[in-house]
Amino acid sequence: MKDEHCLTVLIIDENADISPLLAERLSLISGIRVVGETANVMLGAELAHQLGPDVILADFRRTGPPRVETYRWLARVSPASILVAHTSCLANGEGHALRDAGVTRCLLKGEGVKRLAERLVETVARKAESVRRTAA
Repeated sequence: MKDEHCLTVLIIDENADISPLLAERLSLISGIRVVGETANVMLGAELAHQLGPDVILADFRRTGPPRVETYRWLARVSPASILVAHTSCLANGEGHALRDAGVTRCLLKGEGVKRLAERLVETVARKAESVRRTAA
């Protein structure tokens, strides 16, 4: 059973130096529970499918299939999870393409971990409110 007061987060960042560091720092924030981290997209998809995190915080840019298609595939693997792109840059129009692929929000890297956690909580709250309005 999920802890009702904790937002569960899976981190998938193809930069192997980023994911463990970000996981360590996010884990220190009250209300956030990092359930896994990896630099491997395939392992990340498997973890997402198995763990069903509230949020998948991901960045894919350098390897594998086109970036947008990787996000689209990940959204299909874990449809109940909120997919957040956490990237250092977005090309013109890429944010729109990522949203079409199933990304709920695009966040640029560079802000502090506390601000990132606040944005994740805010994103989940907005998504939940949107679902409530749609159901009503």
